[in-house]
Amino acid sequence: MGGFTLVELIVTMMLISVAVLGISYALSFAFSHQSDGLWQVKSIALAQSYIEEISARRFDEMTPVGGVPPCSASTTACTAPGPEGESRALFDDVDDYDGLNESPPRDAQGSARPGYEGYRVLISVEYMNAGQIGALNLDDATDAKLVLVSVIPPGGSTMSFPVLRTNF
Repeated sequence: MGGFTLVELIVTMMLISVAVLGISYALSFAFSHQSDGLWQVKSIALAQSYIEEISARRFDEMTPVGGVPPCSASTTACTAPGPEGESRALFDDVDDYDGLNESPPRDAQGSARPGYEGYRVLISVEYMNAGQIGALNLDDATDAKLVLVSVIPPGGSTMSFPVLRTNF
C-alpha cells in the first residue's frame, strides 16, 4: 500500500544517476578553467611590460636619440627590419626585439621575471604593408612599425597584442 515497486525504484535511480553525471561534468569543466582568469591577467601585465620596454627604444638604428630628424628616404635611410645582433641588455631600437622568443620571460637586464615560469613571449616587428599605409594615411613605409607581442600562458592559448610604433 505505501511502498515503491521495483520499476519505480529503478527509474528513480536512473534519473538520479543522469543528474549526478550532468552536475559532475559541469563541475569538472569549471574546475579545469578556474585559473584562466589569472593567466589572462598575468599575460596582459607581462605584455604591457614588454610593450613599455619596446616603446622606450628608438624607432630605428639610424634614428638619433630624441627621434629628430626621423629616418626616411629624404634624410638618413632607415635600416631593414630585424635585430642587429646585440644581446638583450644592449637592445637600443625597436627592431632589436624582432624574433625574440623567451621562456621564461625576462626583463630588460636579462633576469628571469619571478612568477612567470611556464610563460612564453614571442615578438615580431615589421614595417607596415601597403594596405596598412593607406588605411592609416601614412606617407611612407618607414613611417610606422607593427610590433606584435604574443604571450602564451601555461595551459592557455596565445594572446596577441599588436602595437603601432611611429617614426617621429
